[in-house]
Amino acid sequence: MRLIAHRAFASSYPENTLVAIERAVPDADMIELDVRRCGSGELVVVHDEVVDRISEGVGRVDELSSADLSALDVFETGTGVPTLDEAAAAIPADTGIVLELKERGIADDAVAAASTVENEVIVSSFDAAALDQLTVDDPTVELGYLLGLNPDRDFEEALDLDCAYLHPHWGHLVLTDAVDRAHEADMKVNVWTIDTAFVASLLERKGIDGVIADSPDVR
Repeated sequence: MRLIAHRAFASSYPENTLVAIERAVPDADMIELDVRRCGSGELVVVHDEVVDRISEGVGRVDELSSADLSALDVFETGTGVPTLDEAAAAIPADTGIVLELKERGIADDAVAAASTVENEVIVSSFDAAALDQLTVDDPTVELGYLLGLNPDRDFEEALDLDCAYLHPHWGHLVLTDAVDRAHEADMKVNVWTIDTAFVASLLERKGIDGVIADSPDVR
């Protein structure tokens, strides 16, 4: 069972930063990062639509340039919001990358960025339309669908999109047969967000393929 560092282990390190990536890599099989487009057009690695929570700055990501975002002091690390290219370059080739698309219209550019590195790459989203907009045919990049409030509908969306991965919340495992259905459809299952080693061990016995965790201590 693989350990996927959620936002580069968000509860242990300053999420989605180059500092977090560097610290997370030794313990993670894959690094999960949030991706959206900034005001100057580049894809950047940040979860929120605004920068207020992560820094002393203010403003919307889609209205700030990559230079503006880079100049922020994110979580008092002395580093700013990285571009996707910078973040991907910081991850060794033997560590996989999961890119969660936080908005529509960026799938092709995310895959194009992923194509410049040798890492295994999964592009994921809660939004079927965000994934369906992908027109670039890159066999090295696989799709993952994050299950939302309607897991049965989302499962059918994942099948329609020909996803290789299903990413359910751990609570879905109690309420649905998502794991068995996914494996029968030749999809692997990565569960989010796991906080304890005990829960991770239970999921491993259940046949889960990966856990998306906020801390390396779950292993």
